[in-house]
Amino acid sequence: MSGVGWGLRIGVEMVSALVVGVGIGLGLDWWLDTKPWFLVVFFLLGSAAAMLNVYRATMGYGLAVGYKKPEDGGHGPEGPAQDGDINADSEGESGSTEGER
Repeated sequence: MSGVGWGLRIGVEMVSALVVGVGIGLGLDWWLDTKPWFLVVFFLLGSAAAMLNVYRATMGYGLAVGYKKPEDGGHGPEGPAQDGDINADSEGESGSTEGER
């Protein structure tokens, strides 16, 4: 991803988290007539969510299912070769198949 792409992603994630937090806070304040308490609380929660999203994006979390850091070990986007892969070189046995073992 290019630098402009990363910058746009970070900006959108920060703004969207704040908008959602402030929207929920304003909605609850309007519904329960408790101005400005829920606005303040949900603004802070939205800010925390924005920082967490930025942290996840910069550290590589959120790129895999379940927000776990990808464990490719430097093998590229496909990850390490698996046992069933056609081009897998397992333990130096290049070209061997399951039936030959």
